[in-house]
Formats: sequence, C-alpha cells, structure tokens
Amino acid sequence: MQDPTYTIKRFKSWNQFKDFANQFSENWLFRGQSDSAWDLKSSFERTDFFKKYDGIESSFLIDFQRGAKNFLTERETPTDLIEWLALMQHHGAPTRLLDFTKSVYIASYFAFENVDPKTENVAVWAINIKVIHDRVVQHLKLSQLTDKDFETIFYSNDESCILPVESFQMNRRYSLQQSIFVSPGNSHESFMEQLQFLDEDITKVVLKITLPSKLKNEVLRDLQKMNINRASIFPDIDGYSVALKMKYNSMRTMEEYIKQQSELIKGKKFTFYP
Repeated sequence: MQDPTYTIKRFKSWNQFKDFANQFSENWLFRGQSDSAWDLKSSFERTDFFKKYDGIESSFLIDFQRGAKNFLTERETPTDLIEWLALMQHHGAPTRLLDFTKSVYIASYFAFENVDPKTENVAVWAINIKVIHDRVVQHLKLSQLTDKDFETIFYSNDESCILPVESFQMNRRYSLQQSIFVSPGNSHESFMEQLQFLDEDITKVVLKITLPSKLKNEVLRDLQKMNINRASIFPDIDGYSVALKMKYNSMRTMEEYIKQQSELIKGKKFTFYP
C-alpha cells in the first residue's frame, strides 16, 4: 500500500483531545479503533474470502437473504438493499459498510472499550462527510446521491470511491450510537485505496487522531459522566452487564485517589468527598 496521505494528529492527554474535538462541525463523522496501526477496513474486507472471485459479495448477500427469511416476520424483512446490508451488519454478517458515528465521544468509547494493554495507541478517525458526498456526486456526475444510485453502484461494483449510506429504518442500537455507514464503491479494492479518489483533498477530509491506550480508565470514567457506556449504546441486559463491569474496572485505585487529593491540596483546590 502507498504511504498514507491523510492527516495524523497525536495527543498525549485526554483533555488536549477534548479541546481539539470541540472544533469539529456537524459535517464530520468518527470511528474509534483500538489500535492506531489498523487501517480502515470493512468487515467484508477482513474475511478470508475477500477477492476470491468476482461477484462473491453478491453471492454472499443472496445466501443471507435466502436464509434470513426463515427467521424474519414479514414486517421485519427489509425492503431495499441498504436495509438488507444494515441488517447483516447488525447481526455480524460481513458487508462492505463501515460504521461511523456523528459523536466523537461515542467513537472514543469504542476506541478504548476493549483496547489491549500491550497496544501503545488507539485511534479516532474523522472524515468530513459533506466534502466526501459532494466529491462523490461530482465524481459520478450525479445531481444528488439517492438510495437507487447506491444500489446501482453496489451491483455494478466498478466505482473506486467512498460514499455515505444511511438506512431509512435504523434500529434502536444504531440510533443510540448516532451511526451512519460509509461504503466503498466496489468490493475488490481496499477501503484505504478507494479513499484516494479524494486526491489532494484527502489531507483536509480524512484525519487519524491517536491517543495513548494507557488513558483508558481516565477516558472511560469521563465518558461515564457523559452517559456514554456500553449500557447506553447497547440497551439490553448484556450491555448493562458489560457497562457495570467496565465501571468497576475503571475505578481509581487507592494510590490514584491519594495522588489526586495530594495534587489538589498542593493546588489549594476544593474537592468533594468521593
């Protein structure tokens, strides 16, 4: 792969990151990844059958549709391609869609949630979806980008670009996560390769922000105050159980608490009892 042409921003502290994050407008989408060394890759790109033969993605989709109808009511059965892909993504079947969120802090949660202690840095990717949308419309010579256009792009499978995809019927989990999908134009090139359709704009449109993984407990405690945790974005008993475990795992140790109180006393700052 060619050398990365996107912008990289490195922060050493959570507060520095938050100050920077406040500058983003509503035109930006975010994705958290628990290792900064990872590229952006769809779940389909990570399968063992990626690139095995032309049309394998469509074959997989047809097989899923055929089998899934045995488990869905008529009301639950998707009515268009985007809804089918969203359903597949929700249930862990590989698709070309990549999950992004409108919230930089939800993306941060996903970056830190399951980070390996041996990993040095996590990453929060940021993309300007408005510029990408405008460039796609220009690239494909469209007046606007519709669901029908996406379907045409999906089945023709020969465009090298990325584009926003949003299902009209979002399930509760995706709504809480403020999710929007971003899709490559074809299934035989990597997501990172297809980002290059942005040309010189990529440095202004795609940003990878890195943070030390050792900040995990501090970050998760702060996000908990914002009501961003596993229970709030996965609203079921499984999500609640994991959220409770992470809440206790990220608690300050007695040594950390004593150190914090000592620093506050030195700075002559008032603090409440824990």
